[in-house]
Amino acid sequence: MSSKLISLDEPVILSKIAEGNEFLYTQLVEKHWQKVLQHALSYVKSYPIAEELTQDVFIQIWDKREKLADVNSFDNYLFIVSRNLIISHIRKKLIETDSLKGEKLQELFFKPDDQYEFKELVEIINEGAALLQEPRRSVFLLSRMEGRDTDYISNELGIASRTVRWHLLQSLNFLRNHLHQQYNVDLLLLILSCLLFF
Repeated sequence: MSSKLISLDEPVILSKIAEGNEFLYTQLVEKHWQKVLQHALSYVKSYPIAEELTQDVFIQIWDKREKLADVNSFDNYLFIVSRNLIISHIRKKLIETDSLKGEKLQELFFKPDDQYEFKELVEIINEGAALLQEPRRSVFLLSRMEGRDTDYISNELGIASRTVRWHLLQSLNFLRNHLHQQYNVDLLLLILSCLLFF
């Protein structure tokens, strides 16, 4: 690892990368590559797939590098980006191969004690989603339950990308309020963070 990277504070490094400093970004990738690879490998159990996911993580971070200027902890940011891509990959595999039932997804991410709450939460969210008006319901289901991106949803429903984002924001706000009013949110915060906010 270069002494230049080590000698700079993380906020300075992230700000410079946000401005397009490829040299510092390359060093940051080298520093964190193995950690992300091992994280991905622990879920997908395939080295080539884990390596591809790791590449995708760092490509996405570079593509959205302007966000780095506002990141307080790169480790936390890196964890969120990698977690989201890993979950998205597994969801796509479930859809493509149907080799696992959808309800088994939680087994990959939660302790056994949390799995009952996860199943219960999915039922609660489906109940809340049923209260949404169209096209908001479809936007939510495609985005959060099927893992589709904004461009896919925009093409599928024939609405503008910014409208997709607006409907998604409104649906998430509605469901947060619904959960707050109807259920004990404190017991479900960990699960919510995985299902609703990526």
